[in-house]
Amino acid sequence: MSNFDFFASIDVGTSKIAVLIADIEDNKFHVIGHAIGSSSGVKNGVIVDVDSASQAIRKVVDKVNKKCRRKPKFIDINVSDLHLSSSNQNRPISFNGKRKIITKEDVLQAIQNSSAGTVATNKKNLEVIVNNFTVDDQIETSPIGMEAEVLGAQVHLASVSNQAINNISHSLIPSDLGADKIILDSIASSAVCINQEDKDNGVCLLDIGAGVTNISVFVKGGVVFSQVFNMGGNRVTNHIAQAYNTSFDEAERLKIEYGMMQLDSTIQDRLIRFEQIDSIEEHYLSLHELIMVIEKPYKEICTLVKKRLKSEKLDRSLKAGLVVIGGASKIEHCEAFLLKEFRARTRVAKINRELVSGNEKILTDISYFSALGLLACNTPKSYLQEPEQVQKGGLFGTMQELFKL
Repeated sequence: MSNFDFFASIDVGTSKIAVLIADIEDNKFHVIGHAIGSSSGVKNGVIVDVDSASQAIRKVVDKVNKKCRRKPKFIDINVSDLHLSSSNQNRPISFNGKRKIITKEDVLQAIQNSSAGTVATNKKNLEVIVNNFTVDDQIETSPIGMEAEVLGAQVHLASVSNQAINNISHSLIPSDLGADKIILDSIASSAVCINQEDKDNGVCLLDIGAGVTNISVFVKGGVVFSQVFNMGGNRVTNHIAQAYNTSFDEAERLKIEYGMMQLDSTIQDRLIRFEQIDSIEEHYLSLHELIMVIEKPYKEICTLVKKRLKSEKLDRSLKAGLVVIGGASKIEHCEAFLLKEFRARTRVAKINRELVSGNEKILTDISYFSALGLLACNTPKSYLQEPEQVQKGGLFGTMQELFKL
């Protein structure tokens, strides 16, 4: 197997770095190598210290290389940037008033036309996301081979700061890696956690990470809105630390060992021993009080998301509700808490087993979900395939044929 016969992804987050290496097996991305390690040099989801991030990335990359003896040269990586801006565009192209059979070249031209526009000098566009096409007045997903006078591409554009992109690229250099694709974190996760039916009905991916919270909203089959909020699981930890005058590490321990939400009569109160800063005395806190302390920042996150969804007039479009992901969603009773806050169907994300396979621990460990999603983003674009190609070998069949070239 050559370096071009497998795929590699890396999820660089505020609290952890996850690396996956996969090949194609039984028409799925099959994970053949994995590693996870602590993150460094990352704040609010963005690399701010290139040297520290480079060292942390190299440790995890070296670990996975030793395990599976595959050394990638290019890798797909995620980005979460508070300076994210997104928009939706559709600028149809006309075939000079004549009807013609749509070709691959026409589709590419329509995408390019819809993607055109000025970008702020301090920002860079990520890879264009194509939602659907308009063939004359009809919405289609695969227009090649159809006949039309006008063709449009409905695209979702996302741009992030140049600094975020540059720091990612520079952090990969010491590991002798290059970024193949840089993909918005919530878009990557959605690739393996949200099915097409949910996208058609309207769904919001809610990714509560350590440093930031990401959302991507899908309506009528495609993504229509994305945003990054400056609040995540670390806000919960800091709130505990402030409430009990304890260190961040001690607050994190309390959150992980005893943290939960949804205080009710079935949860019996008890005293929990903890350490305060600059004190050798024994200190105890109430479990019920800890739950209320934890709930407050989660409520703040929910309030921010609800206000933004309402301002975008998307709050009533989510018939499929919310799909929750991210390390901060691991806390006990999170699903029930969010259901109460949003008053909408809410469920913790699960991996689409039709797209990826591998060690069961990887497929059920939420820490790897973004990295798994980055792998799935390598699926060939169905709208660029000839109808007979898709029928004959499917998307993964097309990919395997490329390996033979």
